[in-house]
Amino acid sequence: MIQQTKIGNLSLLAVLSAAVGWSIANLWPTFFGQGMPVSLGSAFAMILVFVTLLLWTVMARARLKPGTTLNRLHPIVAARSAALAMAASRVGSLAFGFYVGVLLANIAADYSSAGTDRIRISAATAIASLLTAVVALWLERICRVKEPPSNGDRRNNDVA
Repeated sequence: MIQQTKIGNLSLLAVLSAAVGWSIANLWPTFFGQGMPVSLGSAFAMILVFVTLLLWTVMARARLKPGTTLNRLHPIVAARSAALAMAASRVGSLAFGFYVGVLLANIAADYSSAGTDRIRISAATAIASLLTAVVALWLERICRVKEPPSNGDRRNNDVA
């Protein structure tokens, strides 16, 4: 059975990827003679992932409420949504850590208009990535299926 995502594991992924992002952003000027480029597309992509995942989570929550019988979410779709949520939480935490590392490296670097743009884009991408991880954890919790009682528990209940 798949274990529930632990926030400690996501935090560890974020810290490790922050170290990688900071290292790459600091080494980039040594090899290429300019600051590491940070694409505005990465911020838009993470915002799009966040919004899409949020909409799916709200829809799944409404279709998985206990009293819902009409348009109830199929169990296979709920399981796939949980798997998607697990993947999205990991990707969100990795991207969050990486862009926080890039952000910290650019804050410590020389001040310029290009550096300011890299700081802004890195911050926007990091915030969208963090929000993606949070919404993914929420979706995973919503799609969690309660385990049926084990055979030992059922026998004890039948005897009483």
